[in-house]
Amino acid sequence: MKHIGHIKQVKQFLRVLKLSNYKKYVYIFSLLFLFSIGFHLTVWNVISKKVLLTDKQIYRGDLGRTSFKVDSINSRPSYLVKEARNLPKKHIVYKDLKPRETVDVITIGDSFANAATQGINPYFQDYIATYNDFKVLNILPHFGNFIETIAVFYNSGLLDELSPKAIVIESVERFCIPRFISKLDLSKNIDKSRLKKILAKGINFYQTKDPYISFINSQNFRAASFNIQRVYNNYGNYKFAILSPMKRDYFSTKDSNTLLFHREDIENNYLITNENIQSLNNNFNKLANKLKNKGIKLYFMPAVDKYNLYEPYIENNSYPKSQFFEILRGLPKEYELIDTKAILSQELKKGVKDLYYADDTHWSYKASEAIFKKVKFE
Repeated sequence: MKHIGHIKQVKQFLRVLKLSNYKKYVYIFSLLFLFSIGFHLTVWNVISKKVLLTDKQIYRGDLGRTSFKVDSINSRPSYLVKEARNLPKKHIVYKDLKPRETVDVITIGDSFANAATQGINPYFQDYIATYNDFKVLNILPHFGNFIETIAVFYNSGLLDELSPKAIVIESVERFCIPRFISKLDLSKNIDKSRLKKILAKGINFYQTKDPYISFINSQNFRAASFNIQRVYNNYGNYKFAILSPMKRDYFSTKDSNTLLFHREDIENNYLITNENIQSLNNNFNKLANKLKNKGIKLYFMPAVDKYNLYEPYIENNSYPKSQFFEILRGLPKEYELIDTKAILSQELKKGVKDLYYADDTHWSYKASEAIFKKVKFE
């Protein structure tokens, strides 16, 4: 009987021990859970909520979202806010064209041409339309190389229908050489009816909505990590962005004299050679000569890289300079070069702030306004 009593006591002790361990694990788990919730709530409210796309009516720049640098964020209206598009004349897209409707100018390009920056009047095409009283048609990039896309329009007979006076091809500077130095096939063609169907179904992926972001998300860890790094190193490199101190204020954000720019602005500089730019120039000359047969003038608008534009004003700059525009300016052209670096450099000398958004790789409406007040379409 005594043995049975001892056994009962041992079992009771083990039950108490298990219960004690269970309570300990519950306690540890509760602490970790509360810490995790506290971490996410804190980082969300202090950093992530102010940087990420958390409000459909408000847009923040790509570099701001990459670097989580709150004091460089330039919050601006998203493209959904109609009041931000206040120019009297707007561009059109292909699906809105009426049968047998003609246009004055056709534009095609990358994110700069498709309002990826958002904010006030993000389409530079609207400035072309307003300042020239033109009907401007923006074509979404469907066929890769923009030059060959225009050749497809030419060969299919679509240009004959649209009857434009001018075509503007835009490309951000850092991608100009990869896009435009390869050997061209200007004989490419697509049946006109099929081509029209493709164009009518075009979707601007730069304007698609981002998914809803909860306050608990993986971005919070990057937000905390990047901002802790900046406590010990004010200026530095991140996966996509580089920060550099500037000689004076060029932005209207809280941090008004730090340049935030894309790494590829300097990493692609090795492509800038006389040979490559000569090949690019030759390709544009070929297309320009082809378009002249129909009385159409070709304009090429390389959008100057943010780093290249602001480079003269960086404190103790150790990064290589871009010579893209300097080399291209000296070459013989059958097309018209829209020299965005020259035009916007003059605006910087006047002290204009926010030509580029502090938190973005893209320029603002101030740049579009300055460029197309100077560019005259003949």
